[in-house]
Amino acid sequence: MDPAPCQIAGFEFAAVLDRYVRPLERYENELYRPPDGGLSHLGYWEGPPDQGWMYEWRKLAGWGGGIHWGAYGLMWLAEAPGTEQPVIDPEAVAQGILDSMPREPVEIGLAPTPLEQNPDSIGLVGAPVWMWVADPETTTWGPLEESVTVGGVTVTVTTTVEQVQWDMGDGGSITCGTPGREYRVAYGVRDSPDCGYRYEHTSRDQPGTAYRVSATSTWTATWTATTGASGALDAEPLTSTVQVRIGERQTIEIG
Repeated sequence: MDPAPCQIAGFEFAAVLDRYVRPLERYENELYRPPDGGLSHLGYWEGPPDQGWMYEWRKLAGWGGGIHWGAYGLMWLAEAPGTEQPVIDPEAVAQGILDSMPREPVEIGLAPTPLEQNPDSIGLVGAPVWMWVADPETTTWGPLEESVTVGGVTVTVTTTVEQVQWDMGDGGSITCGTPGREYRVAYGVRDSPDCGYRYEHTSRDQPGTAYRVSATSTWTATWTATTGASGALDAEPLTSTVQVRIGERQTIEIG
């Protein structure tokens, strides 16, 4: 099949947008242009051309034996017709947005209490351990959403925590898809309803006689652009750690 034509019926292929575009006529532009300038008595935008322009875009579904259009729509670009459009890589813009987002590792909530909070704390072999995210804010759990406009193309990134993997320091791990529930004394000795664990051995042979518990939050990140493009990004997992001491029940024999 021959290569797709660069121009079709007044539409020109824009590689950066991955579609064919046509600047609207002035009367069309005034009909569809976003109303962020002055309005005419009919309610149409009547700003000067250098404040941006509306374009009709179309996707080419096929051209063998004739032109066959697919998806279509309207979009606004910051540059006026006839000026060179900047080459924008929306995925690269999206990655820059994600990299600048204020994501933070979770603050670990744990029962028994971590040694960092109480050096005398000790849990017991076989007893329920509760794990939870102590600060499920937007920066530690999401969702976070930010948008940036470059060259008339607006890119929006949304990211949120998908799950937390708890590595318990004894070789065992638990993956939890929720922030977990904070333990309260009133709950007594019972398992966490959504994120818990039980140790089978004491931590006496570990460095500092304590297990090193880590919580690694895995984030999902997606992006969309006003060009119609979209995709997913790799968000770096974030990890925080604490130490917990596990002992065993002492029995007293009475002779």
